[in-house]
Amino acid sequence: MAKRRIGGGYTTTREVYKTVKKYDHQQFDAFCTRVYTNGFNDGKKSVTEKPVRTITDEQLMEVIGEVKGVGPALRGKIKEAIEAKFGSIGNGKKTEEQKGTAC
Repeated sequence: MAKRRIGGGYTTTREVYKTVKKYDHQQFDAFCTRVYTNGFNDGKKSVTEKPVRTITDEQLMEVIGEVKGVGPALRGKIKEAIEAKFGSIGNGKKTEEQKGTAC
């Protein structure tokens, strides 16, 4: 169909361009469906190749506590600020508001 560029994506060859120009309605729909399906499958593959890491609230607060100058009082304020902005950080699971968004 087309050759892949070094930086990603596809570039159309002159031969493919001339062939597509001659397509009727059904052939063009089939061509577009193949292009869409290839892109969709590439997108699915890229998501499964890069797993999303989640952390628990205990892990987050532990890391914050390791920062020099952050004591228990400031740690508590940081946790309250995070919870006020994002809701309960809980156990690393997405809340109802976060579902469907990429993190």
